[in-house]
Amino acid sequence: MNADPVLLQMKYSRIVALLAKRKNISMLEALTIFYHSQLYQLISEGISDMHCMSDEYLVQELMME
Repeated sequence: MNADPVLLQMKYSRIVALLAKRKNISMLEALTIFYHSQLYQLISEGISDMHCMSDEYLVQELMME
């Protein structure tokens, strides 16, 4: 299932902001980590409906990568 592109962009921004806060890093660093992650690839390709998971859960997954 593919999500609406605008909603995905909003999801990405929330994930990046939360990651930056959790790791106490800049938004740019968090953005770099996110866009180079396997999680981003899964969400952007619509695999396993990862976009339906909560932001908190996705940030935890991202931090475990």
